[in-house]
Amino acid sequence: MIIDVHTHLPSHMDTVPEDEMAYETAMRSGDKVQLTNSIDDYIKDMKIVDKSFIFGIAPRPWKPNERVLKVSGWPKNLNQNDVAYQTSLKNPEKIIPFMTLHPLDPNWEEEYERCIGDLNCQGIKLGPNYQDFDPLSEEAFRLFARLEKDKIPIIFHQGTSPMTEAPLTYAHPLLTTDKIAMAFPKLTMILAHLGHPWQTDCLSVVRKHPNVWADMSAQFYRPYSFWQGMRLFYEWGAIDKILFGSDWPVTKPQDNIDSLLNLPKFAKDHHLPTIPEESINGIINRDSCEILMID
Repeated sequence: MIIDVHTHLPSHMDTVPEDEMAYETAMRSGDKVQLTNSIDDYIKDMKIVDKSFIFGIAPRPWKPNERVLKVSGWPKNLNQNDVAYQTSLKNPEKIIPFMTLHPLDPNWEEEYERCIGDLNCQGIKLGPNYQDFDPLSEEAFRLFARLEKDKIPIIFHQGTSPMTEAPLTYAHPLLTTDKIAMAFPKLTMILAHLGHPWQTDCLSVVRKHPNVWADMSAQFYRPYSFWQGMRLFYEWGAIDKILFGSDWPVTKPQDNIDSLLNLPKFAKDHHLPTIPEESINGIINRDSCEILMID
């Protein structure tokens, strides 16, 4: 069972027109990333996995038209939760929609009910830095309390970002997420990207809290950092709490699987301590649905 716990929305329902193709180079430190893609592109890239979690990142209520990843090729009356749901309908046995909300949106509770009741969302994705909200605020804690009560897992963006207006302190494992886990010990949480470049801080939080996990998405294209983070998790006995993820469309699941399997060779070629193959295969085949209690 291969489950990709970290995929974003296709920007278009159908084939992307040539004049709407968009790329950027900041996410992968100079490598070109194609940001525009269709549902068919998504389904093609997910062919290698058994299930995938799909989500957007809700915009700031005071800047509703500014979005981290755009969905310009969808009807204007659909928000990002609608897009996640509509994409999942293309293969409902495989694609699992997650909602995204903003705790400073005065209507978030109404949208929450719609996502759970009508859109079959099984979890939530939040990027406090991208969304510019303090995850330790009263408003955020009110949302977390509801999620804990309803047993809804949460995926947090963790780590750095190329967006200048995204506060890094809001996405730091030790500065924020450790305190959230202490306040909500029954709230299942996934810390994305091993908290890069704060992998040591991320593993400290994951190792400390039984309800906290990490995903390894958006790592392999920085090879030494990838090896270092994975080796740290292994040495501290936390590698079994890493879940597989790709961060599509920034990377594809197959590229992540290939790079995971290449870690022992990378270590050997650079005279570094290795990471056991059984631990790597455990990440690739970990049943994240069982861990997150997703039916």
